[in-house]
Formats: sequence, C-alpha cells, structure tokens
Amino acid sequence: MRINVKEVHNLHIEPELIHEIQQKNDILDVVSQYVKLEKRGRNYIGLCPFHDEKTPSFSVSVEKQICHCFGCKKGGNVFQFIEQIEAISFIEAVKILGERAGIEVKTDDDTPQADNEQNKMIAMHEAMAHYYNYVLKAIEQAEPALKYLYSRGFTDEQIAREKIGYSPNVSTFTRDYLKNKGYDEALAYDAGLLSRNEETISYFDRFRNRIMFPIKDFRGKVIGFSARSIDGSEPKYLNSPETLIFQKRNVLYHIDVARKPIRNQDEVILLEGFMDVLKLNEAGILNAIATMGTALSREHILQLKKLASNITLMYDGDRAGIEATLKIGKQLNQEGMNVFVVPMKKGYDPDEMITELGTDKFLSYFNHNKLTYVSFYMRHYLDEIKNNDLAYEKHLNNIIEDAKLMNSEHLQKKVLHEITELFNVDFDSLKFKVQKDNRIQARMPTFESEVLSRPMLAERTVLKYFMNDRMLFMQFKDQITEEHFSVKVHQMIYKALSGYYKIEETFMLSKFSSHVPHECHETCLKIDAMLVNHEPSIEEVNDYLYVFQQEPKEIEQLQSLKAQLSDAVSTENHEKRAQLMREIINLQRQKKQ
Repeated sequence: MRINVKEVHNLHIEPELIHEIQQKNDILDVVSQYVKLEKRGRNYIGLCPFHDEKTPSFSVSVEKQICHCFGCKKGGNVFQFIEQIEAISFIEAVKILGERAGIEVKTDDDTPQADNEQNKMIAMHEAMAHYYNYVLKAIEQAEPALKYLYSRGFTDEQIAREKIGYSPNVSTFTRDYLKNKGYDEALAYDAGLLSRNEETISYFDRFRNRIMFPIKDFRGKVIGFSARSIDGSEPKYLNSPETLIFQKRNVLYHIDVARKPIRNQDEVILLEGFMDVLKLNEAGILNAIATMGTALSREHILQLKKLASNITLMYDGDRAGIEATLKIGKQLNQEGMNVFVVPMKKGYDPDEMITELGTDKFLSYFNHNKLTYVSFYMRHYLDEIKNNDLAYEKHLNNIIEDAKLMNSEHLQKKVLHEITELFNVDFDSLKFKVQKDNRIQARMPTFESEVLSRPMLAERTVLKYFMNDRMLFMQFKDQITEEHFSVKVHQMIYKALSGYYKIEETFMLSKFSSHVPHECHETCLKIDAMLVNHEPSIEEVNDYLYVFQQEPKEIEQLQSLKAQLSDAVSTENHEKRAQLMREIINLQRQKKQ
C-alpha cells in the first residue's frame, strides 16, 4: 500500500505535517489499541488483527516504527496500519492520527457534501447524543427520566461523561433537529435514527419517551443507541437497528473507555448488559465491556483474543445467563484464553448485586469468587455428577477435554486436583490424559528460511548499501536502472528509492514503506535486517554489480557450452569437443579472476 503523493498535494497536506503526525503517533501505542502485545527481544508480538490465528505472528518494531504480520504479510508504518485495520483511505488515516495527536488536518474536501455516508451517519449520532443529553436537564418532560437515573445510582458527572440523554415523546423531535442541521431524512432512516411509514413514505422518530444511552465504537464515536422505556411500554430496551455503522456482531460496549485498563490488567470483564458495565465502572472496575445481549459472535471472539489473555464472565444469575456462561466459556476456552467466571446470586445481575451489597462488599465478592471456567462447570453440574452415573461419565469426558485446552499450567494443575477429588480418579493418570500439546505454545515469528543465489544476495546487498547511504545511491543512480535487477520486487524497491531520495535526506524504513507496494514490505524488512559492519567502497559496490549483472550471463553461457559439449561427445565430434573444452576452461578462469 503506497501513499498517493499526488493525492496529498491535491489536498494540500504538507509533508512536514504528515511527518509531525507520524512522529507524535508511536506505532506501539497505536497498535496496542487493537492488539495485545508482548515484548520479545527488541520487538513486540501479538495475534494478527488482520486474520484469525492462535500463534502470534504479528510483530511491531519500535526502533523502525513499523509492524508486519509473518502470516498474512500485512503491515507497514502507522498510517498504513490504520488504513488497513479501519479500511479507510490514506487521507482519512492522517486525519484520525492527527486528531489523536491533537493536530488539526484540513483538506480541500472538508465540506459536509464531501463526507461519505458512514461519516455523515456518525455525525448525526454525535449531534443527537449531545442534544439528547442537553434535553435531559432542560425540559420538564424529562424529569421522570432524570429521577429514574438518580434512583439507579447515576450521578450528574456520570450522566455528562456518558452523554446519557432523553428523547421526548414527540414523533418529529429527532427528525426536525436533524433537518435543521442539514441532514437528509432518508439517510437518517438508514442510520437508524428515524422510522418510515412505507405507505406515505413519511419519516418519524424511532426513539420516543426514552432514556438514551449512546453506544460508541473503539474511537469513542457514537454509532448507535440503546433506549430505555420509562413508561412501561415495550420493548423495555430498544436498540438501534443494523446499519452501515452499527452491527451488533462487532459492537463491544464501552470498548473505547475499557481498552487501556484491559491492556494494563491483561483481563477483560465481559458482561451481559451495558447497565452492568456502567455500574461496575462506578464501583471502580474499569476493564468491563458488554455485548449487546448474550450472543457472542466470531467477530467478538477475535476482538477479545486480541485485547487480553484473561477473560472473566459475569453474566446474570438466571437460567439464560448461566447457559450463556457455559456456552461462551467453552468457546473462549477453546480459543486458548484463560477463562474465569464470577457467578451471580440466583436471579441477580451485577447491577442488582452492587445495589444490594454496596460497592465495598461487592468488590470483596468479586475478588474472592473468581473461578476457572472448568471449576464453574463442575460446580454447576455437581448434583448430576454425584447422583447420575451416566451424567458422571459425560461430564468427566467434557471436563477432561476442557482441561486439556487450559493455557496456564498452574491453573490446570489446580483444576486437575479438583477433578481428582470430585470424580475419585487417579491424579497421575488424569494428568497424563490432559497433557497439553505444543500447539498452544507461542513462539517468536521468524522469516521463512531462504537460500539465496549469489546474484540474488548481491542485489539485496547493493539495495542495503543504498538504504544506508544516500550519497552512495546518488553516485550510482545514473549507472543503474531498475531493469538491472533480475527480481521484480527488487526492481520496485530500487525504483521507490529513486523517488524517496528526491524528498528525503536520510533513510527511515517507516517512511520508506509508504513508497513501496504492499508485496515489497517483507523483502524490505529482510534487507533492512541485513548486517553491514563497514562502510562500503565504490569498488565493492561495483563488484556486487558485476555479480548480479554479469555473472548470470556467464552462467547462462557456461550452461550453453556444456550442453554443446554433451552433443559433441555423443556425436563423437572430437574437434568440436576440444574447442568447447578450451572455451569452458577460459570462461571458468575468467570467472575466478
């Protein structure tokens, strides 16, 4: 993926501004918002955010300010990472990273008309979140909503921070506000803020007389709402419909706030509802997020795996919540996560538990009742295991399979002792059954081993010299063209160097990666990693040039002579044979010289 220099110039973004934004967005900090990284040597590794994997193959180099996946080959500098993971243009990536660095990026296309539908939908939701929040304390009709929030323990500070609001019982309140702001009704309908009468094709508000809880993406942008009824009307909670910007399978409520605490603690607290998240936040548990309901999608699982190694499930204490805990716990255990459960009292959700126990007692309960998923499974089915021989065998087999997948050897050993005691089986034989295989052990990704021919190695060495020394490149740029290189990727790298050195004085891989196609990134990394312990001379470069420009021709000539010699021997042409032998000897002598 390359930066379109013409695009940058047309939009009047100064290269100096782009460089400043890049300098203020350390790639480790940016990537860490999406991927849980661990230090390995000089680099950091984690599960690739671009494809599903169980062994980490995604590497981040702080020194070079680049990232690279050794599996799917995606990566690049900080702009390219944001382009790929957000599926946006380079200009949009510059704006996002500029905003992150507190730098305003203006371009010629910064008009409402130029924004795409997705940006307009987000802008609508942002506008309505602010307005609903204002209305909550500004009109008399909102008093029951405000009283309800206070009764549930919400403070004014939390209401303001979360932008909790109120949508009045008026069918055109949202519609009229958006129209006055210049937004199209049809697009507001597509965004999920309005409903439509299909007979008259007239639009009206989707949310009426409801408390409005904004739902945000990982950047903190409002993409939807969960609206609670305050007059007993059904449904109790009305969520935004599936839209271009809001898909439940991708949404993790409060991820924008929880991501940093999750990374710091290496633990996700997964809850069933957003009200539980907000209540836990007030209790001081900041690494809590929720799905929109009990369903856990494949997309959710991939996100969770990349956030942390440990996940704690805290679902409701009713039948549906327990069944969801068992199902989701098994899924996450199979994905190699360390899965824990904090069981709720029967019939209670976390919000109700906090209200009944108080913050201090709840925190004590939370810290002293965290079970491994396998332990929770055993305790839940304890009566069946003890009183039903058929169930005994079924559950023992299930538990052994679950224990095999546990990542922590210490926790696995603890669970094995629990199994031994509960099922009355021998510990050593049980341990033998659940020996983990090596597939879970993470290893540092390495480049695939390569055996390079002399000409190929010479080409890469010359490119390495040119990367290290701009002046050396300038001395040879008129002598060498990209056609001198035999490999297409080397040709593209050399051509990119020519353009790069027209605007840059020194080589930086993080900058240079923006100038080469995606398929060149891995080769660039390999060339950059080559060790050069001396300053190359012009004569040395010429020697390498000879190797990859002349040697292949000599090899081809030698192969041709040997083929002719074979024909001369088979036809018993002694004169021709003697002549070819002399030519071969002379050519080999020249090669040695």
